Amino acid sequence: MCRRALLVLTFLAGLFVPQVTTASEGWQVPLEAANWRTLKIPGARENQFVLRGDTLQVISDRSVSFRYMELPRSVVAPAELSWRWRVDRHTPLASQVQKGQDDRPLAIHVWYHTEGRASLFGNIASIAGRPNVGHLLNYVWGATEHAGSVLANPYYDKGRVIVVVGAEGRTGQWLEVRRDIVEDYRRAFGTAPDMAALRYIAISADTDDLAGNSSALVRALAFHLPGSQKR
Repeated sequence: MCRRALLVLTFLAGLFVPQVTTASEGWQVPLEAANWRTLKIPGARENQFVLRGDTLQVISDRSVSFRYMELPRSVVAPAELSWRWRVDRHTPLASQVQKGQDDRPLAIHVWYHTEGRASLFGNIASIAGRPNVGHLLNYVWGATEHAGSVLANPYYDKGRVIVVVGAEGRTGQWLEVRRDIVEDYRRAFGTAPDMAALRYIAISADTDDLAGNSSALVRALAFHLPGSQKR
């Protein structure tokens, strides 16, 4: 092959090298349904997830389910997470440590991948079409516990519930949240996380245990590097 042909092939190959997006650039999580999967809970009614412009409405009526997505491999070092959320309606708030009564109108979840070990959804999660989730952080709007509380997940020993908005939360009010998920993980588990294992983001509501209902909104969900400017 002549030298000119080699140069042309090298140039063309460079056009198809995937661009790496660092979280410092503020990777905006797309809310369109095509980017997400629904995770149903056996025997429970599903929530409704309705996209309204740039905002996702989460409607829960005696129901529970998750909308989750796998982060693109091109997104690296997502050490901070920001979002805006608002709860317009909810039935009485519940304790997040009482198994079978831990309802909440809205939660944002950060899930870390595990390989070949027991996961949130069981040892055969991948066979059943579910993600292999090891450690996880649940950021909750609405709990009887105080804001700032870090609680053990009553269903899973590798899970922690972080109460962002407690019983003092007001309905109909947009709140902006920015969390250092590295520091939150260290505070929750006493060790630094393997950020390469951060694989999934999820949104949920849960009203099936206490037969309640809620309506909430999420927008501007984005990952960043620590110390990067808000956008």
